[in-house]
Amino acid sequence: MIGVDQAIPCLIDKFVAQGTLPHINSLIQEGVKGKAYSCPPCDTPTNWATLATGATTAVHGATSFYLHLPGEPFEMSLKNRSRTQLSRYAGAEYFWNTADKNGYTPFVINYPAGWPTEFKEGAMSLFTWPIPESLPQKITRKSTLRFKKDAENEARKITKANEHPINIKSEAEILKISFELKHGEITTPKTLNGYIIDTKGIGYDTFIYIDKERDILHEIKPDELSKWISINLETEHGLLPCLFQLHIKNIEKDGSCIELTRSTVYNTKGWSVPDSFGEELIRQGILGQKEKQKHEVEYMISGDIAPYLEYARSESLSLGDAIIYAKKSLNWDFCFFHIHHLDSVNHRALAPSYPKYPDYNEEDASAANQQIEVAYQIVDELVGKLLEHCVDNETLVLFVADHGAIPVWKNANIPLALEEAGLLTYEWNQQQKEYVIDWDETKVFPYMEPPYIWVNKKGRDPNGIVRSSEYESVRDQTIEALENFRDQDTGEKIVKYALRREDAEPLGQNGERIGDVVFFLNPPYQCFDGRLGDLNAARKKKRQYKKPAAYDASVCFGAHAYYLPDETVGDYSISVPMIFSGPGVKSGIQLPEIVDLIDIVPTLSQLLEIPKPQTAQGKIIEKIFE
Repeated sequence: MIGVDQAIPCLIDKFVAQGTLPHINSLIQEGVKGKAYSCPPCDTPTNWATLATGATTAVHGATSFYLHLPGEPFEMSLKNRSRTQLSRYAGAEYFWNTADKNGYTPFVINYPAGWPTEFKEGAMSLFTWPIPESLPQKITRKSTLRFKKDAENEARKITKANEHPINIKSEAEILKISFELKHGEITTPKTLNGYIIDTKGIGYDTFIYIDKERDILHEIKPDELSKWISINLETEHGLLPCLFQLHIKNIEKDGSCIELTRSTVYNTKGWSVPDSFGEELIRQGILGQKEKQKHEVEYMISGDIAPYLEYARSESLSLGDAIIYAKKSLNWDFCFFHIHHLDSVNHRALAPSYPKYPDYNEEDASAANQQIEVAYQIVDELVGKLLEHCVDNETLVLFVADHGAIPVWKNANIPLALEEAGLLTYEWNQQQKEYVIDWDETKVFPYMEPPYIWVNKKGRDPNGIVRSSEYESVRDQTIEALENFRDQDTGEKIVKYALRREDAEPLGQNGERIGDVVFFLNPPYQCFDGRLGDLNAARKKKRQYKKPAAYDASVCFGAHAYYLPDETVGDYSISVPMIFSGPGVKSGIQLPEIVDLIDIVPTLSQLLEIPKPQTAQGKIIEKIFE
């Protein structure tokens, strides 16, 4: 399963027609192409969980990036971003567990759901995708170090090795350098010693590093890369087993200077199941050295987008290498994975590329379109690599996304609608210099991701004040407040629909983790403007509190989480592309109707001739079969 976050059908069609996606086009020509609707909220964790279980949000319970469990304080979930991706919170059975029980060998990598899962055979690896309760893959960045005999900095000075291991021999006096492993996640720096020797009597030509813990001597010549060096390091996550390499760039013959590069230091524990598979990926050199920009939000990009696209291509090709290696080492029967860079690029570039965007101009649109096209070409390059190395006449390939996206450019201040209706109350906290929710006067609490409103119900919620006899009346008032909420400048309705959760059952929303009221926005309105803190309605900064009902967005101009699955803006849609290709599947046809993502798992189960997961709710897509 080639999972591509936020692939948009109209852009696939556009770039295929232009001839810039030849490998995706080959899947289309040899298989069945169609569209599918996401399960609300139309967001990442929700729909990768749907694609792995065949269940709706009400059943699997992965409610966007924030999960509220009844009985917990409302703010607690907003401090636990992304726990929806953890297997221990799953309310549905994963397809890979069903397949594992039926004798198949699964391989799941870089996937935003189901972590961790242990199989009889096979493996699961986070690769580069971050999920809570896992350990970091990279402990500290690579570093280039230069040492000289006459260095003023004592830490960079070459000295005579008055004491050295007896098994080191040199034709000239043995020289010594010391360097530290520090920074990054390391809490206790570790000093390492290295020795420079002359093996032939014609000048210094070799660097020696001794792994004392394992009694291993590493001899490294100029322009050589060492074998992987094992070391245990004290980190923010405890003592971790780590690996790194040394590359000797230059050794002066007279011993006056040595330049070396120490690779990224990798942790081998806590990001693959089993851990040994993660260690194999490191030792095979599959993990890229390029450093990803760090953000509190997974899909944010800052600065020039070109470096991000360069990183995305490197990450994508490394992921392909990992899948190919796993095919050889694990002999997996099926592989589920996802790549995320389209989502990041669309969030940044979608609106500027859209002619009806209020600030549209040709120069920005041209740049945005070029960025989007390059991002899709990176996907196509990965598809081609996998088709060449992992696909034969007996291989079924599914190309699918979790959600599409639409261009938007205004933010909606949802808490304001509830405050104006007297359902939500704030008071100024002078000590914290912000407005804080007054639970004694607050009847409802809004989430934006997912787009749910929770009634502050007595007996259920820690600060509950709404009695059972008032519950329906409060929901009615909430729905009325949302549906009457309008843009102060245009008079347009901001909320398309607000529904009791039981009335949203056809959308898979009638479950205990679903808010008491479910709402969907009209485009061009969204809720997130680049600051995670603004999603927490329990407290508001002055700048945030004074915002009107609708205001111009400053970040994230491609959105998806707040809309109905069939929402469109121009040719852009929340619906997703879907391509089946391989044995048992028709060739070169287009499905006439749009299916649901919950239909994927039952269809795969039929193709693999195994029972579908017990909690799967979708139907088999019969029209794809030969």
